[in-house]
Amino acid sequence: MKKSLCLLCCFITFNVVAQDSSKAKPKTYLGVLTLTEKYLDEKNWGQQEMATVGEHFNRLVKLKDAGIVVLAGRTSYETNNPDMMGLVIFNAKDDAAAWQLMMEDPAVKANIMLVKVHPYGIAVSKCN
Repeated sequence: MKKSLCLLCCFITFNVVAQDSSKAKPKTYLGVLTLTEKYLDEKNWGQQEMATVGEHFNRLVKLKDAGIVVLAGRTSYETNNPDMMGLVIFNAKDDAAAWQLMMEDPAVKANIMLVKVHPYGIAVSKCN
């Protein structure tokens, strides 16, 4: 009986540890940023908007330095091209944390950019 109880306790302990999400490997996500319609027109850009996009860039650098952002960049289209977009590949513990990370972006908060967040799997990388 003692042996069975000990095995049961070990099994329960193993399951609790295995399900501890704080030790789970982070998931990878793709953030897709596009300009809101207003900012497709360059005449709507002022010093404040440029400063906000500077904050957006600096935040991405800090997140990269913290090991959260894998890479970030944008397409090389002109601002008025509706296909212009920014891409951010990053790690987060779950979907809610990924969404929150992107919604806290200064350019998103200022309604300069819109964001979509997708679960993402890196298949090939020069970084590894």
